[in-house]
Amino acid sequence: MIHLVTDSTSDISPSDAQALGVHIVPLIVRFGEEQYRDGVDIDADQFYAKLARTEVHPTTSQPPPDVFSTLYRTLLANPDDQVVGLHISAKLSGTLQSATLAAQAFDPGRIHLVDTESVSGGLQLLVRAALDDIRAGDSAATVAENAMRRRSKVTILVLLDTLTYLHRGGRIGRAQAFVGSLLNVKPLIAVRDGEVVPMARPRSRSKGIELIVEQVRGCTPLRSLAEFHAAASESMVDLEQRLSTAVSNVTAILGRIGPVVGAYSGPGGLGVACLGAD
Repeated sequence: MIHLVTDSTSDISPSDAQALGVHIVPLIVRFGEEQYRDGVDIDADQFYAKLARTEVHPTTSQPPPDVFSTLYRTLLANPDDQVVGLHISAKLSGTLQSATLAAQAFDPGRIHLVDTESVSGGLQLLVRAALDDIRAGDSAATVAENAMRRRSKVTILVLLDTLTYLHRGGRIGRAQAFVGSLLNVKPLIAVRDGEVVPMARPRSRSKGIELIVEQVRGCTPLRSLAEFHAAASESMVDLEQRLSTAVSNVTAILGRIGPVVGAYSGPGGLGVACLGAD
């Protein structure tokens, strides 16, 4: 049996993870001395409510290797079982490093780890595609190889209300070029080759959504599409309506930007991920 493992930055809800049969390893989010496991001790609603009432800027960290070791030990109890792990970009987190350290204690070839160069909705789309491969009877090695091949077909776009959280959190990457020139604009960023890059500086949220729709239309034909928001449900409705008109042959996965990713997007973020057809 092949067990699929990912991490909480995939923003797969606990109920979806259970239904899909995916194992989620939580990252850590901290408010000062208070520590929470993403999606376990704190959910999106609780996180954004806490963010709104505190002056403490949240920080995050990868899971320690022993969390992966414990999970791998359980999943590999049967000698015929294997693990495929799809994780957040190594340029954005040390999560894959923790998983790799843990995997060294197990027989080579039983654990297949992939740097998806992705996050949030993009990572989730790769996880769901890998599940399709497992159901189709592919080997663990092939599932991992397919994920590596598909990662270049993922487009992630995020319309932010502010760059403050991304900047403070140290994950701003090449979008640093935007800092200091964003008065009265809503930064549109992308994740490309595993890091954050600047895309555009629309003057309004409506214009930003229009740019997202244009980009998604340019990625067709699509295998799958995901739309996510960080405490921005009204804008999400607008985005859904516009994308459903622009891309009619794909049913979008809808979700929330969870606590760890939300620590960098901040409230008001609106994200889209699409995976091009194989």
